Amino acid sequence: MIRLTRYLKPFLLYILVAIALLFIQANCDLALPDYMSRIVNTGIQQGGVEKAVPNAIRQSEMNRLMIFMSADDPASVLGDYLLVDRNSPDYERYVKEYPILAEEPIYVLKSIDKAEIDRLNPVMGKALLTVSFIQQMMADSSKAAAMGQNLGFDLSKLPPGTDIFALLGGLPAAQLSQITTAINSSFDTMGSRMITQMAVGLVKAEYAALGMDIGSLQNRYIIHTGFLMLLLSLVAVSCTVAVSFSSARTAAGMA
Repeated sequence: MIRLTRYLKPFLLYILVAIALLFIQANCDLALPDYMSRIVNTGIQQGGVEKAVPNAIRQSEMNRLMIFMSADDPASVLGDYLLVDRNSPDYERYVKEYPILAEEPIYVLKSIDKAEIDRLNPVMGKALLTVSFIQQMMADSSKAAAMGQNLGFDLSKLPPGTDIFALLGGLPAAQLSQITTAINSSFDTMGSRMITQMAVGLVKAEYAALGMDIGSLQNRYIIHTGFLMLLLSLVAVSCTVAVSFSSARTAAGMA
């Protein structure tokens, strides 16, 4: 084996390149199933929505979400969004993408990094799930009565047309904090990923309320992910060809 070293020395570069290419090829091959699962789980099942942080949201809906956020969260969340209305300079551009803007102001997500999105996911996810839960409770009088026991009054006896969120938002800070703490405690057993996955459907519903083309959003995600899969496959094939070439040169030189 030691004697072979002097024969391999002239081809050391080819050998090192082949090892590096094999490493790249293995990583590409291992990444392909992950991208396929993204197409199935996120692209098909979730409609191309992959986070609990909406790219855009109605101002009225954002106001509801902020009721159930911790004291410091509303300011930090709004800092990552841009409020757009009829007087905004980019109104014409945004109204084409979000037709509801013609009727009410919306918040549009600014360009933020992945770390900030990961931080916002549980914050927005919990608020979205809480608002959805209350809406479902109000649609069922028996459930509304049960929920009202925790709040100190019977929600099922509220006059028709009462805005429950305006009512909750007007509660004293201490009582609202108590309610928010009780609601957030129900999320303690859930991880951030589970909260995000549960909230994705609500984000998709918000996109529909904004008038967005949900089908186009889904198609763009699938096509983008499919393109990345194709690119990885091409890289893996290129590595295979390059490794074969390096191996052949080394073998021919030692023959």
